[in-house]
Amino acid sequence: MSYKNLLFAFFISLLIFDNSPLSGQDSIPLDFCINREELKLFNEINNYRKVMNLPEISLSKSLCFVAKQHVIDLVTNKPDTNTCNFHSWSNKGTWEACCYERDIKDKKCMSSKPSELTTYPGMGYEIVYWENRNVMANTVFEQWRETKASKSVILNMNEWEEYSWQSIGIAIKDGFASTWFGEEIESAMEIHICNSTETYKIEPAKEAVDSLIISTAKDRYYLIYGVFTEMEDAKKAVALYQAEGFKNTKIIVKDDKIRISLSDHSTNDGAHNAKKMLPTKYKDAWVMTY
Repeated sequence: MSYKNLLFAFFISLLIFDNSPLSGQDSIPLDFCINREELKLFNEINNYRKVMNLPEISLSKSLCFVAKQHVIDLVTNKPDTNTCNFHSWSNKGTWEACCYERDIKDKKCMSSKPSELTTYPGMGYEIVYWENRNVMANTVFEQWRETKASKSVILNMNEWEEYSWQSIGIAIKDGFASTWFGEEIESAMEIHICNSTETYKIEPAKEAVDSLIISTAKDRYYLIYGVFTEMEDAKKAVALYQAEGFKNTKIIVKDDKIRISLSDHSTNDGAHNAKKMLPTKYKDAWVMTY
């Protein structure tokens, strides 16, 4: 059956979550698990990022739980009615009900969902897929890869280039797939694989070293702070800057020099605006085009 014969819908939106936790659950149910299709979709996304020379993202048990609760609500209670889209939540659960409209301005009814359901500490961003039959991981992934909006989120492109994904949660159920991305890392733990005695050990994803090194022109504007002659010294500096909050730090190799970029931008104005926001200790940073 071709896609043309399917009732297909795809939605994506930005969910801005407060950093301060509200009344999140103390723990996720002990019997919570992810199925093999969800794990497969997780691996598909990370493999795609690796091919595109981007770091992997760590699986998040909390975000998986939020995603699972959302798809169950969508399937069972159908909060997506009238002007409410697939990012809406019903009044049939322990969360605050939410009608998420296309041009919604007040996102609070959604922004509290992770803290209502889990103790995940950071911001979150969701992409949602639906079709009118049970879906498989490869179907979801192929559609997201071919859709500009979802591809941009997965690969940190366009309006998502300033973000650094550290955690991901995935759920698939009865035609729906929900994936959440976050910039905060959870403590290492295990998550059960449904209908088996197996567990998946969750560990913070290791940064792909190659993804930090830029040695060919990308036509971007880099906020440079520090020049080194040895790569090992540059890598140590990257670790230091990342610890201070510069999550998009990169190593720029150009003209036989090794420079550290605190952030990179698609426009000159964007880079200079970022420079103005730097702490005083980084006032000597400068913008380089490469």
